[in-house]
Amino acid sequence: MRRGSSSQVTENLDSLVDIVSNSVGILIILAVFMALLSVVESPLEEFVPDEETNDLLTTEKVRIPWSHSSQKSSLLFVLQDNQLLYLDRVAAYRSFQSELDNKLEMPLKADLEGYRVELTAQSSQNHCLQFFPESGAGQWWGEVNRADGWFTKLLAEKSPSEVYLFFWADGDSFELMREIREWTWDRRYEVGWKPITERSGLRFCTGLGRSLSFRPQ
Repeated sequence: MRRGSSSQVTENLDSLVDIVSNSVGILIILAVFMALLSVVESPLEEFVPDEETNDLLTTEKVRIPWSHSSQKSSLLFVLQDNQLLYLDRVAAYRSFQSELDNKLEMPLKADLEGYRVELTAQSSQNHCLQFFPESGAGQWWGEVNRADGWFTKLLAEKSPSEVYLFFWADGDSFELMREIREWTWDRRYEVGWKPITERSGLRFCTGLGRSLSFRPQ
């Protein structure tokens, strides 16, 4: 009886071991299958080095001086449809000289190359210039930044310690604006810009005292 009982226990144990082994084997197969399935179904993630990630994040930052006070003189530009136009304040003031001497009523208006400009008085000491660029006015960046281009020549006459550059840019010109900003940064110029729409007003206003306060409207 003991031998029969011992034999039965052994057989039961062997059966249990077989069942467990089979179960473990099935679980392993399922685990491998699920792992393979997850690899196939999950999208591949592109590895980006930390330095490159930082560069990408930095590129997306947009610096927009909504209010900029500076002792430097400003050079104003507008980018529309990827064409660059210089808004010459000196030429605008010269065009108003005779009217100012005759003390005519404000606003004063003048038509210059590629744009119209209006002068309005804010107070006895402050005034604003508003610019109205013509459609299609300006030149391509590849033309103006060459050695003989007007933009290169203009900056050659100026000093980064004396002037800063400000650009109005429409939605089609954002990428070009970033390229121009890098180009001028390499030449140590301070650069600011503001996105605009067709309805945006391009205004330059003088501030109080000796400091010029440039507040894009």
